[in-house]
Amino acid sequence: MSERTAPSVTPSSSNDSPAPAPTDDLGQSARRGALFIPLAKLWFLVSALLLQLLLPRALGSSALYGVWTLVSSWLSTFNNVMITATIQAVAYFAARGPSAVEHAKATALRMNLLIGGGSAALFFLAAPAVASFEHDAELTAHLQLGSLIILGYSFYAVFVGAANGARQFHKQAGLDITFATLRTGLVLASALVLHSTLAAIGGWVLAAMIILVVAVALVGLPKPVDGEPIPVKTMLGFGVWLAVYLLGLNSLMFMDGWWLKRLYTEALVSLPAAEVKRTVDAVVGVYGAAQTVARLPYQLIVAVTFIVFPLLSAPAVQADRQRTERYISATLRYSLIAMMGLVTALGVRPQGTLRLLFPPEYMTGSSALAILLGAYVCFSLFSIVGTITNSLGRTLQTTALGLSTLALTALSVYFSITSALQAGEQPLRAAALGMLIGMGSGLLLGLTYLWVTLRATLPVLTLLRTGLGFAVAMLLGRIWPAAGSAGLLGSKLGTLVCAALAGVVYLAVLLATRELSLTELALLRRERPKATISEP
Repeated sequence: MSERTAPSVTPSSSNDSPAPAPTDDLGQSARRGALFIPLAKLWFLVSALLLQLLLPRALGSSALYGVWTLVSSWLSTFNNVMITATIQAVAYFAARGPSAVEHAKATALRMNLLIGGGSAALFFLAAPAVASFEHDAELTAHLQLGSLIILGYSFYAVFVGAANGARQFHKQAGLDITFATLRTGLVLASALVLHSTLAAIGGWVLAAMIILVVAVALVGLPKPVDGEPIPVKTMLGFGVWLAVYLLGLNSLMFMDGWWLKRLYTEALVSLPAAEVKRTVDAVVGVYGAAQTVARLPYQLIVAVTFIVFPLLSAPAVQADRQRTERYISATLRYSLIAMMGLVTALGVRPQGTLRLLFPPEYMTGSSALAILLGAYVCFSLFSIVGTITNSLGRTLQTTALGLSTLALTALSVYFSITSALQAGEQPLRAAALGMLIGMGSGLLLGLTYLWVTLRATLPVLTLLRTGLGFAVAMLLGRIWPAAGSAGLLGSKLGTLVCAALAGVVYLAVLLATRELSLTELALLRRERPKATISEP
């Protein structure tokens, strides 16, 4: 695909001779992104789900899976920050034209010699402190080995960001698919052979190093080009606030598991240490299974951020306020509709969903799953709001929203779990409820900010209609036989049938309320801007 200069907005002139209809390069980019990125993210979603479904069986116990869940949550917090902050920072500067892509790569590589290397070293040194916080010294070696993943991700993200900013979505998709396959295959192979969480982390390290080599070969090292180079200080100024925001966002996603491990361990302190660790790790593993299912809508909707960010970062879009407002409202609307459809299918029978996907011992997490699904709808929309504001260059405001939501969620999860343990109740449902309260509060803050500053937000009627569709579909779960009961409807196949019917009911309500139409489902047409788009 040939690289093109960034589009510009020019007024039409009545004196000009007739010319062919101009091409909306941003529209073409959106269509390419809509083709490649969701396909890659779908494979990423499938491979990640396969990993989480097969790993408990490869490791052999919910306790070992609990250790993996905890270690991967700490690693993913920093990995996700490193890779997303770098991708968005590089994409932001690379979106300005072909020469900017090369300058962005060169600057980001220099920046991450310091930031990536420093973060990996800091994580290695902080591993004993994290293990102490979780009251589990066994975590230290796992976390220290994982610091190599952070190092590899920091450089790999530079090349993914360059492909995204250049709107070379096919290259970004290829890297996503390759890495997802490598990570799933190597982690599962290591766990299956050695039945060890440390070996599984080692497989992850190997996958990170291989994909870095592939990314360099596919996207290419920076080439000398004309033009003003991007100072490291400039990119760092953009990336610092973005990284702080993403650190808060990813901490938010794993906050409940961290508190659950620490607080439940403290509550069982009177028991023998070995029994405490085995019991708590098993509970964390069950909760991790519920988290895996609840995050599926979020993993799917992440594709939206990789398309929205470079498009809203383009000067032609930012110069047209009405066009920006339409993009934002449409993005939030379609994201909510898609997520609620998946949540309906997964949540109509939560116990049956866990029984379908995991060994029987994980079914005890069904009450937590039902609540976590709602929490991650809020989280997904909140992350899209953050992507929108970041793409418009408002990183400081985005960071404030993220840190505020993190503080609210940390407090709500802590007090929810503490209250449940003091009452002698199972902490799984309490942890999920704390997440729902915190994430819901953060989403309300984000939507309010969008409305106050841009007069764009999630359409209220869309919220009401999708909520109605979800509620009506849930009635199906109330009358359906319980998971494990005799007969076809209580079987695993019955769970699939119920999920499919729930999705049909949800869609039927949206059609009946005219939230969607058959024409819209057949072809989602993008609105054309009023200004003429031309390219020099």
